[in-house]
Amino acid sequence: MKVLIDTNALIKLLDPRIAPEVSARLKGLLEDIDSTNGQLIIPVQVVGEYTSGADQAGQELLAKLLSNRRIKVASFDHVAAVECAMMDKTAIASGGHKRAPLTRDVSWQKVKVDRQIVAIARVAKVDRIISTDGDIPKIAKLVGMQCIAVEDLPLPAWAAQVHIDEVLSTPTIPIQLGARRLGLAARNQPSASE
Repeated sequence: MKVLIDTNALIKLLDPRIAPEVSARLKGLLEDIDSTNGQLIIPVQVVGEYTSGADQAGQELLAKLLSNRRIKVASFDHVAAVECAMMDKTAIASGGHKRAPLTRDVSWQKVKVDRQIVAIARVAKVDRIISTDGDIPKIAKLVGMQCIAVEDLPLPAWAAQVHIDEVLSTPTIPIQLGARRLGLAARNQPSASE
Protein backbone atom coordinates (compact mmCIF):
# COMPACT_ATOMS: atom_id res chain seq x y z
CA MET A 1 0.00 0.00 0.00
CA LYS A 2 1.32 3.40 -1.01
CA VAL A 3 -0.39 6.47 0.36
CA LEU A 4 0.34 10.17 -0.10
CA ILE A 5 -0.76 12.78 2.46
CA ASP A 6 -1.29 16.50 2.09
CA THR A 7 -0.30 19.22 4.56
CA ASN A 8 -3.56 19.20 6.50
CA ALA A 9 -3.37 15.42 6.95
CA LEU A 10 0.26 15.74 8.09
CA ILE A 11 -0.75 18.38 10.63
CA LYS A 12 -3.47 16.07 11.98
CA LEU A 13 -0.97 13.23 12.14
CA LEU A 14 1.56 15.22 14.18
CA ASP A 15 -0.67 17.45 16.33
CA PRO A 16 -1.13 15.95 19.83
CA ARG A 17 -4.24 18.10 20.35
CA ILE A 18 -6.18 16.40 17.58
CA ALA A 19 -9.42 14.56 18.43
CA PRO A 20 -8.72 10.98 19.63
CA GLU A 21 -10.90 9.44 16.91
CA VAL A 22 -9.05 11.28 14.12
CA SER A 23 -5.71 10.37 15.67
CA ALA A 24 -6.80 6.71 15.85
CA ARG A 25 -7.77 6.73 12.16
CA LEU A 26 -4.33 8.05 11.19
CA LYS A 27 -2.54 5.59 13.49
CA GLY A 28 -4.60 2.83 11.90
CA LEU A 29 -3.46 4.02 8.47
CA LEU A 30 0.18 3.89 9.59
CA GLU A 31 -0.37 0.38 10.96
CA ASP A 32 -1.88 -0.71 7.62
CA ILE A 33 1.07 0.77 5.74
CA ASP A 34 3.52 -1.02 8.05
CA SER A 35 1.71 -4.38 7.92
CA THR A 36 1.64 -4.33 4.09
CA ASN A 37 5.27 -3.19 3.78
CA GLY A 38 3.89 -0.05 2.17
CA GLN A 39 5.03 3.54 2.08
CA LEU A 40 3.75 6.89 3.23
CA ILE A 41 4.68 9.50 0.65
CA ILE A 42 5.04 13.10 1.81
CA PRO A 43 5.61 15.60 -1.01
CA VAL A 44 8.45 18.06 -0.44
CA GLN A 45 5.90 20.89 -0.79
CA VAL A 46 3.99 19.44 2.17
CA VAL A 47 7.17 19.24 4.27
CA GLY A 48 7.94 22.87 3.44
CA GLU A 49 4.45 24.09 4.21
CA TYR A 50 4.32 22.16 7.49
CA THR A 51 7.77 23.31 8.59
CA SER A 52 6.98 26.96 7.92
CA GLY A 53 4.10 26.87 10.40
CA ALA A 54 5.39 24.37 12.97
CA ASP A 55 7.00 25.27 16.26
CA GLN A 56 10.16 23.53 17.51
CA ALA A 57 8.22 20.59 18.98
CA GLY A 58 6.37 20.09 15.69
CA GLN A 59 9.60 20.13 13.74
CA GLU A 60 11.08 17.53 16.09
CA LEU A 61 8.02 15.32 15.59
CA LEU A 62 8.40 15.69 11.83
CA ALA A 63 12.10 14.76 11.99
CA LYS A 64 11.21 11.66 14.03
CA LEU A 65 8.49 10.71 11.54
CA LEU A 66 10.80 11.17 8.55
CA SER A 67 13.39 8.84 10.10
CA ASN A 68 10.94 5.94 9.73
CA ARG A 69 11.83 3.55 6.91
CA ARG A 70 8.21 3.54 5.68
CA ILE A 71 8.17 7.31 5.13
CA LYS A 72 9.49 8.86 1.93
CA VAL A 73 9.76 12.53 1.05
CA ALA A 74 9.02 12.83 -2.67
CA SER A 75 10.48 15.64 -4.74
CA PHE A 76 8.88 17.45 -7.63
CA ASP A 77 11.29 16.18 -10.27
CA HIS A 78 11.26 16.39 -14.07
CA VAL A 79 8.91 13.39 -14.39
CA ALA A 80 6.41 15.00 -12.00
CA ALA A 81 6.82 18.30 -13.89
CA VAL A 82 5.81 16.62 -17.15
CA GLU A 83 2.85 14.99 -15.37
CA CYS A 84 1.83 18.38 -14.00
CA ALA A 85 2.03 19.96 -17.46
CA MET A 86 -0.24 17.24 -18.80
CA MET A 87 -2.72 17.99 -16.00
CA ASP A 88 -2.65 21.66 -17.02
CA LYS A 89 -3.58 20.67 -20.58
CA THR A 90 -6.31 18.32 -19.34
CA ALA A 91 -7.75 21.09 -17.17
CA ILE A 92 -7.97 23.54 -20.05
CA ALA A 93 -9.51 20.90 -22.33
CA SER A 94 -12.10 19.79 -19.76
CA GLY A 95 -13.06 23.08 -18.15
CA GLY A 96 -12.14 25.76 -20.63
CA HIS A 97 -9.77 27.53 -18.23
CA LYS A 98 -6.40 26.77 -16.64
CA ARG A 99 -7.76 26.42 -13.08
CA ALA A 100 -10.33 23.72 -13.94
CA PRO A 101 -11.76 21.71 -12.25
CA LEU A 102 -11.44 24.43 -9.63
CA THR A 103 -13.18 27.77 -9.91
CA ARG A 104 -11.56 30.78 -11.52
CA ASP A 105 -11.28 32.59 -8.18
CA VAL A 106 -8.83 30.06 -6.67
CA SER A 107 -5.34 31.54 -6.58
CA TRP A 108 -3.10 30.30 -9.36
CA GLN A 109 -0.30 29.56 -6.86
CA LYS A 110 -2.60 27.21 -4.90
CA VAL A 111 -3.69 25.49 -8.10
CA LYS A 112 -0.06 24.93 -9.11
CA VAL A 113 1.00 23.53 -5.74
CA ASP A 114 -2.05 21.25 -5.49
CA ARG A 115 -1.40 19.95 -9.01
CA GLN A 116 2.25 19.35 -8.11
CA ILE A 117 1.13 17.25 -5.13
CA VAL A 118 -1.23 15.20 -7.32
CA ALA A 119 1.49 14.86 -9.99
CA ILE A 120 3.87 13.48 -7.35
CA ALA A 121 1.15 11.01 -6.32
CA ARG A 122 0.75 9.83 -9.92
CA VAL A 123 4.49 9.45 -10.48
CA ALA A 124 4.85 7.56 -7.18
CA LYS A 125 1.92 5.34 -8.22
CA VAL A 126 0.14 5.72 -4.89
CA ASP A 127 -3.03 3.78 -4.16
CA ARG A 128 -4.73 6.84 -2.72
CA ILE A 129 -4.26 10.38 -1.51
CA ILE A 130 -5.27 11.36 2.02
CA SER A 131 -6.40 14.96 1.95
CA THR A 132 -8.56 17.35 3.92
CA ASP A 133 -8.05 20.09 1.33
CA GLY A 134 -11.20 20.62 -0.71
CA ASP A 135 -9.30 21.23 -3.95
CA ILE A 136 -6.86 18.30 -4.08
CA PRO A 137 -9.69 15.70 -4.34
CA LYS A 138 -11.15 17.59 -7.33
CA ILE A 139 -7.79 17.61 -9.11
CA ALA A 140 -7.18 13.94 -8.24
CA LYS A 141 -10.60 12.97 -9.59
CA LEU A 142 -9.88 14.76 -12.87
CA VAL A 143 -6.90 12.45 -13.44
CA GLY A 144 -8.59 9.31 -12.08
CA MET A 145 -6.94 9.08 -8.68
CA GLN A 146 -8.63 8.01 -5.46
CA CYS A 147 -8.67 10.61 -2.70
CA ILE A 148 -10.06 10.15 0.79
CA ALA A 149 -10.50 12.53 3.72
CA VAL A 150 -8.83 11.77 7.05
CA GLU A 151 -12.25 11.60 8.69
CA ASP A 152 -13.32 8.92 6.19
CA LEU A 153 -10.43 6.58 6.98
CA PRO A 154 -11.60 3.39 8.69
CA LEU A 155 -11.53 3.38 12.47
CA PRO A 156 -9.24 0.55 13.64
CA ALA A 157 -10.90 -2.22 15.66
CA TRP A 158 -8.76 -1.40 18.69
CA ALA A 159 -10.04 2.19 18.67
CA ALA A 160 -13.68 1.19 18.36
CA GLN A 161 -13.54 -0.84 21.58
CA VAL A 162 -14.46 0.60 24.94
CA HIS A 163 -11.42 0.65 27.19
CA ILE A 164 -11.68 0.11 30.94
CA ASP A 165 -9.87 3.38 31.71
CA GLU A 166 -12.56 5.27 29.78
CA VAL A 167 -15.29 3.57 31.79
CA LEU A 168 -13.54 4.30 35.08
CA SER A 169 -12.96 7.94 34.21
CA THR A 170 -16.61 8.56 33.34
CA PRO A 171 -18.28 10.47 36.17
CA THR A 172 -21.16 8.64 37.80
CA ILE A 173 -24.18 10.00 39.60
CA PRO A 174 -24.20 9.11 43.29
CA ILE A 175 -26.89 6.58 44.10
CA GLN A 176 -28.57 8.80 46.69
CA LEU A 177 -28.85 11.69 44.26
CA GLY A 178 -30.30 9.40 41.60
CA ALA A 179 -32.77 7.93 44.07
CA ARG A 180 -34.04 11.37 45.09
CA ARG A 181 -34.49 12.47 41.49
CA LEU A 182 -36.56 9.40 40.75
CA GLY A 183 -38.66 9.89 43.89
CA LEU A 184 -37.39 6.62 45.35
CA ALA A 185 -35.75 8.08 48.44
CA ALA A 186 -37.37 7.34 51.77
CA ARG A 187 -39.89 10.04 52.53
CA ASN A 188 -39.67 9.76 56.29
CA GLN A 189 -35.99 10.63 56.54
CA PRO A 190 -35.24 13.40 59.02
CA SER A 191 -34.14 16.61 57.40
CA ALA A 192 -30.69 18.03 58.03
CA SER A 193 -32.17 20.72 60.31
CA GLU A 194 -33.79 18.22 62.69
